Amino acid sequence: MKYQVGQRVSGVINNITDLGIFLTLPGKRSGLIHHSDFENNWARERMQHRVGDELRVVVLHTYKGRLSLSLSRVNDASLVDQNNQFSNTKVQDFEDVMNKTAKDAAKEIKHLKAELEKY
Repeated sequence: MKYQVGQRVSGVINNITDLGIFLTLPGKRSGLIHHSDFENNWARERMQHRVGDELRVVVLHTYKGRLSLSLSRVNDASLVDQNNQFSNTKVQDFEDVMNKTAKDAAKEIKHLKAELEKY
């Protein structure tokens, strides 16, 4: 799987070192949340996480197959996730898009319930 800057992804912690937190991502790729991502709170933050925990992160950089990740910037709007279908939605169109999405979801749920009743 190829990762792009701005992409949000969930990964599982596989190691915590003085350098930071290493995650295993989908596609058996790994990345690092550098300790500087936690600023002055690294000592405290490092104690709050355990190997096996799942974290939602954002890809900051890709260089020679290495992925630099961030936990603190996962909600940073300036890092646009090109895989997110709503990334290019204009603010004035957002409500309409969300209403359509909700209607489509309700329709799909109704369809799935009907399929389940057949069994």
